[in-house]
Amino acid sequence: MRAALVFVVFGLAAASFARAPALASDAPPAPPPTSAPAAPVQTVIVGLNGKTLVVTPQVLAGLDREQATMINHGASHTYEGVRLTELLRLVDAPTGARLHAEADRDYLVVTGLDGFRAIYSLAETDGSVQRHPTILADRMDGAPLTPHDAPYRLVVDGDQKPARSVYAVTRIEVKALP
Repeated sequence: MRAALVFVVFGLAAASFARAPALASDAPPAPPPTSAPAAPVQTVIVGLNGKTLVVTPQVLAGLDREQATMINHGASHTYEGVRLTELLRLVDAPTGARLHAEADRDYLVVTGLDGFRAIYSLAETDGSVQRHPTILADRMDGAPLTPHDAPYRLVVDGDQKPARSVYAVTRIEVKALP
């Protein structure tokens, strides 16, 4: 009898609770406020003298394009973009015949959106020194880069893994070895 009475009392309480107005804490959570869309990633190249270039599709449109092949996660991919040498010329970095003596010690620090950085000697990226191009790619396998890699990915032709390939490049800075 007691069990039946407890059940009836509990049942009545549950029924009246279900009809009671919802408390503020019982209401479903409000959707999170919408945030402004993230600003697009900007890629900046800075020369030794501080001259700066913001890389845009318009800047790349006037330059010759190259292809570079790189193994990524066991698969070979063909990237397309502009030789890094051509972009470095636009910030007055020593390239071609100017790449000798002191300039042979210059190097690049390439930074990605995630903070990853890779170091390249200026000579190893220059077309007058190396036959394998180093490119700032905006396409992979004939399609635009994935959002993960965009807007640009630095690719060294022939690399057997992407260990030093920087994706979502935000900054390329030319530095002089002291």
